[in-house]
Amino acid sequence: MSLRTTYPDPPKQVYFFGTCLVDMFYPEAGLAGMELIRREGITVIFPQDQTCCGQPAYNSGTRADATKIAKQVIRAFESFDYIVAPSGSCAGMLKKH
Repeated sequence: MSLRTTYPDPPKQVYFFGTCLVDMFYPEAGLAGMELIRREGITVIFPQDQTCCGQPAYNSGTRADATKIAKQVIRAFESFDYIVAPSGSCAGMLKKH
């Protein structure tokens, strides 16, 4: 299914939040995800100053560290309209926690 058939006006560009899991263990999954977006004619931007969402620290009880890490990611993406995250738990971490 093409985004063009789902949305009348897809974004011209999106920002890709790679997540630490993709970065450390499955970089090919992140690259494949970006390629799928590019096939739709959408420019994919990968901000180099992104980091982990902070979920590992949060889940292990070190909330202060998790907050510091999450704030770095939020700063890296705060001015962007469209962000794609290949992990629902990472997106949820940044939005809810």
